[in-house]
Amino acid sequence: MKIESVDYIYRKVPLDAAFKTASGGVSNSTCLFVRIKTDTDITGYGCGHPTSLTNEDNRSSMQCAELFSKAIIGKNPARIEHLDAAFSSLTYHNPSVKSAFNIALWDILGKKYNAPLYELWGYDKPKIATSVTIGLAQPEAMYKDAAFWVRKGFDILKVKLDSDPALSLEVLQGVRDQVGSDITIRCDANGAMGTADAIKLANDINSLGIEFIEQPVQTLDEMAKVTLSSPLRIAGDEVIHSFDQFPEVLQKKAMHIANIKMNRFGGISSAIKMVAMAQAYGVPCMMGCMAETAISIAASLHVALACSNVKFADLDTFIFLKHQPATGIKIKKGIIQPAYEPGLGVAVDEKIFNPPSKSGDKRRKR
Repeated sequence: MKIESVDYIYRKVPLDAAFKTASGGVSNSTCLFVRIKTDTDITGYGCGHPTSLTNEDNRSSMQCAELFSKAIIGKNPARIEHLDAAFSSLTYHNPSVKSAFNIALWDILGKKYNAPLYELWGYDKPKIATSVTIGLAQPEAMYKDAAFWVRKGFDILKVKLDSDPALSLEVLQGVRDQVGSDITIRCDANGAMGTADAIKLANDINSLGIEFIEQPVQTLDEMAKVTLSSPLRIAGDEVIHSFDQFPEVLQKKAMHIANIKMNRFGGISSAIKMVAMAQAYGVPCMMGCMAETAISIAASLHVALACSNVKFADLDTFIFLKHQPATGIKIKKGIIQPAYEPGLGVAVDEKIFNPPSKSGDKRRKR
């Protein structure tokens, strides 16, 4: 089996409504779609999400995708480790582009063996509960949003917080009052708080039954201090800057839970290794996401189902898209699972690879 052609295109997929966090807002899912065709009529799909958070944009993503495409034409797509090494030799940067190509290669391998990826890896669980995120807004709007998703069947909420510990306490108390004691609540400050404020908030909300606080402070040393002092579990997200830096984070005991976002670390292969690395340190993982489509969400979901050390999932963002470039993921009452189909198990709308319109979408074929 050899790679015959690669198509890639940069597109923005709008969200239903702008989404706000302490670190900024987003109104689109920025996507680099990748399609890899083989000489055996097997096609693999991937999607990366280049943003300022990954130090990428449309131009750098397209340039990197061009380099990767040239490097893999004529190669065996099953040699994923070998091709990943080739990508890394071309650039240290562009993790979301690496993720898109890596996901597509794994999709091909699953289809080659006619098995869903999680089953190919010897899965630990067939489905997993995911949280749904309550974005930053006026408190009353957040309470209304929380009630809406509970009515939709979700029983895990992730509530976004800002830098104000008093307001954060008010919001979390209000959400708890709104949804009752049976709903699981997580919260995420996206690094906006100071160390003393974060520790105080953790103590103040301890009686509310909050599952964990995600990324309350910014730096590695601050995270280590909060993790040591907090009565609640602390999850790390933005503090994990790269695959190579992850051992330092674990050694510093800077979190109780690691949020693994493959878009930031280079794809499925890196995610599986990071989950195993965390397990060696006794740190459970959550598979998380940015503003992503069902393609990359499916990739994270397969890792979550296959790895026993993935105890949590935050894989909700594709449900906020105005239209779906791919389908195949099922969510019912907050339980998420892939379609039982080979590879990623998603059906991709081929129209996303059509020539660009005046909107500024970029397309290339190699």
